[in-house]
Order: sequence, then structure tokens, then C-alpha cells
Amino acid sequence: MNNIFAENWELNLEKQFLSDNRCRKRAYICSPLSADTEDEFIRNMHNARAYMYYAATQMSLYARAPHAYLPMILCDQLPSERALALWFGLRLLEESQVILVCGNRISHGMRGEISHAISLNMPIITFDEGLYLEVQKLVTQQGGNKSTVKLDRNNFAMAFTSPTDFYGNEAMRE
Repeated sequence: MNNIFAENWELNLEKQFLSDNRCRKRAYICSPLSADTEDEFIRNMHNARAYMYYAATQMSLYARAPHAYLPMILCDQLPSERALALWFGLRLLEESQVILVCGNRISHGMRGEISHAISLNMPIITFDEGLYLEVQKLVTQQGGNKSTVKLDRNNFAMAFTSPTDFYGNEAMRE
């Protein structure tokens, strides 16, 4: 398996914003941001960027994750700025065609994004079997159609807490 997270992958991610193919299917990345420590919080921002990059390069999607960049200019600790970031994220979600639920846990913020996607009857793709069942349960509880939830087993790197770590582990096994 090729390590897509080779040197300069973040630069290549940023180049997608300048490309002419931004009209591809738009995907909203739903992954944890909240964390117990500042280092974990930053790692979660980095992971959101990695999910975006994976979705762009391996799934041919135009992926957006506001939590990958907004915490750099808005303070998540200030309620008014957190509310602004959450509002922006939900508006961006509305402009997307699918929501990708990444990682292997659902944070409080993710639950709100998933609920909004349910209200929009938006397709929801999960990559972790446990999350798949949990999201289906959420959809059912909110009166949605659980057939909108799909489990994608082909892109299992998106189920990892850190997709870059997954590729690092793959390289060590070879």
C-alpha cells in the first residue's frame, strides 16, 4: 500500500483549494476536535486535515473540515467564538452532498453535525463498524431514514483515530 501521507502532503491538500476541480462531489468531514489536552486538540485538527486529504486523493471528493482550520483563528474556549465556528460548520454542511463520519468515536460537536445531516436527509458514510451502528441508532431516534447511513469498508483508513498513523504502521509492516 502506498503511503499517501508522504512528505508535503499538507501542501498538496492546500493546493486542492486552488484547483479547477473543486466542483467534485462535496463531502463534509465529521471528526472529533475536542480533547483533554492542547496537544490532543492540535492533533485532532491535524487529523481532520488528513481525513480531508485522504477523501480528496483516495475517494475523489472535495472534502471540507472547518475544524481543521477555524481553531487557528477562533478560540474554541470562548463560547461566542465556538458558537460562530459551529454555525459556520453547519452552513458548510448544508452546502455539502455527503457527510463522512471519521475516526472511531462521536464527540458532542459531531453529534450536532450528524443530527443536522439527518434533518437534511443527507447521505452519511461511516468507516468504523461501531460508529455505523451508533449513527444508525441516532438516525432512528430522530425519525430519519437509516438507509441514508452506509458503512464504507473500502476506505478503512478513515476509521482510524489518525490516518497518518495507519499509513505509518503499514510502512513498518512491509
